[in-house]
Amino acid sequence: MAAYPILEYKAIVLFSAKFWQNASSFVCPKFDVCKLIKVRIAAMDHKRKESEIPVHSLEYGSTHVNILPLDYNNPYDYKREHRHAYFEIMLIARGGGNQLIDFNNYPALDNSCYIISPQQVHLMNRNGSLGTIIQFTEEKINSPELRAALKNHSFDEKAAVIFENRKDLLDGCMVLTNLIKEAIFRNTRESALSVTHLLCALVSLLLENRVHSEQVSSDQNKILLLHFYQLLDVHYCENLSVKGYVQKLSTTEKKLAAATSKYAGLSPLQVIHNRILLEAKRILLFEDSSHKEISFRLGFDSPSSFSTFIKSKTGLTPSELSKHLVEIHK
Repeated sequence: MAAYPILEYKAIVLFSAKFWQNASSFVCPKFDVCKLIKVRIAAMDHKRKESEIPVHSLEYGSTHVNILPLDYNNPYDYKREHRHAYFEIMLIARGGGNQLIDFNNYPALDNSCYIISPQQVHLMNRNGSLGTIIQFTEEKINSPELRAALKNHSFDEKAAVIFENRKDLLDGCMVLTNLIKEAIFRNTRESALSVTHLLCALVSLLLENRVHSEQVSSDQNKILLLHFYQLLDVHYCENLSVKGYVQKLSTTEKKLAAATSKYAGLSPLQVIHNRILLEAKRILLFEDSSHKEISFRLGFDSPSSFSTFIKSKTGLTPSELSKHLVEIHK
């Protein structure tokens, strides 16, 4: 059932229990309470659906790769916050615009590359920017090692920026991109294999040259942090303590603290809080939920503890934060 406001939900349940016990013989009262409730439910559903963040998938499914000009005619409203069910690489030759990715603002600079991972909240202001977009799903990467590397990269807090102001790298990426376009155009079984292998080569080149690339990918601290991020993405709303994550990771608090300090500059508790805060921002901006509903969804024991958490992290109340988020997304 839709997440209706609690009082209205209770009213609907009580009405259902009283009148719909024998639905086949039930006749609405003369003032047509049934119609009134149906209209109200429809209105709440409409309001809820309008506030939800749309998630867009590739038109031809997970086996397809799209290569499009940056200023192409989107099939959806790219000026409204949205999510993708696929990766999107932006190769920008001429900058000028900017984009919001999970509430972080990234200016679109000349000769730069950015990547949006699946399920990130995205809003693009093109403002004359020119370049190329490559869209693909994780399944299109046929190398398990490369797929894992791409997935792990998406957990990096600075993952959106691959490189900036690097014409040499952009030119190399465009060579591979144009080869992919030609293989797509040929549309044969052999060319389909070429598309897959060339895409893997492009992704590998990007990961190798990303701004925040670490020199030692086998560093145990880095691996531990990535596993922490993966667990956090699943359990962030379960009110797990640092000790709870440590147990799931089969490590120690000291080792986890060393990993988060080295690569994120934060304590494990701060990393947990940042993930909860990110989800709180998403809900406050895009959903019509009460603070009470949000607090329990995110594992808080009361709305007041949720408000205290938001205030301590942002200096704003939940209502003030909601207004602030609306302003920066206008």
